[in-house]
Amino acid sequence: MYADVADYATEKNGTSSTGLIFSSGTMAQKFGTAISGSLVALLLGLAGFYSGTDDAGQTVINITNMEAVRGMTWALFSIFPAVIIVIMLWLLYKYPIKK
Repeated sequence: MYADVADYATEKNGTSSTGLIFSSGTMAQKFGTAISGSLVALLLGLAGFYSGTDDAGQTVINITNMEAVRGMTWALFSIFPAVIIVIMLWLLYKYPIKK
């Protein structure tokens, strides 16, 4: 897909912007990975996640705030998708597809 965008930009503008397009795609992937990783850590922290080992060397995982987990599960299926849809609709209004 990046190559198609680069070819289209070259045809439309008359200059090659292949490096810019590929680097911006890579940057967007890296930002997405960083943000999603930090959100997972944040949500686990809010849920009271605790991991450690017992005397036998076995891993012990404990979640101390089950009410927060229930709230996050509900939000995952209601609030977050709604916010994303509102953002997408705003972007579609701001930058309409004309062709």
